Amino acid sequence: SRLPISWQSLRCLSHSAKVVNTLSLLRQLDTASLCDADKSMQASDTQNTETNKYQPLQLMDQDIRPLTLGRQTMAGVARTIECKVPNDFLPVLDGLSRAQTNDVLIINTNNSHRAVAGELFCAESARRGVAGIVVDGPMRDTAFLSDFSDAVRCFARSVTPYSGTTQHLGEDQVPLSCGSVTIQPGDIVVGDNDGIVVAPLETFEAILPLAQSIKSAEERIRGAVSNGTSLHSMTNHEDHVKSIANGEPSSLKFL
Repeated sequence: SRLPISWQSLRCLSHSAKVVNTLSLLRQLDTASLCDADKSMQASDTQNTETNKYQPLQLMDQDIRPLTLGRQTMAGVARTIECKVPNDFLPVLDGLSRAQTNDVLIINTNNSHRAVAGELFCAESARRGVAGIVVDGPMRDTAFLSDFSDAVRCFARSVTPYSGTTQHLGEDQVPLSCGSVTIQPGDIVVGDNDGIVVAPLETFEAILPLAQSIKSAEERIRGAVSNGTSLHSMTNHEDHVKSIANGEPSSLKFL
């Protein structure tokens, strides 16, 4: 089980050279490569030991969608914010006042149907060096959010022009649910146009080398296909199909 982490140590975590370097490497990848690496790690028997237990990625549900489209991958440290009363965004404003570089705001709106963030919060996030905003609920000002897409990626469950109130305090830096997964303060959050994955730092450190290899291989194959080489010729497709048809164990591989 994971041990509780103090608020102070989380602030040190978000600024440590080790984390900053990992975030920099993650921003060069995509969630698809990370998920492929995660799948391979889970299938590896060498990881299933008591002394080296791999903790898989968590994938947010696909109703949490990007509002700022682009190729920039969001990678940062979770700063969690929980709205205790629906349709009130004071907790978001309050949590943003303590946000730091490389944070990702993870917001549980308690099933709000009024917007709890928009262009002004996005602008302030960009000024602070915040990497992203993820709202399990509504955002607004979508026409302007892409102005900040190179600095701050925004994700939300829904969109509405109607904002909430500012009368109720919430909580921040507490475990919460967002996108149907449980997120701890200090978790690493990575998102792009395909979705959002969350895990402790150690998980991303474990899969980074494999994810980098996968991305490099796919770039090489994509280039070859663009130059006229058959995709199937660069895999063991025929042998794999024969093995599956004969009931024999096999794995599809790139050559």
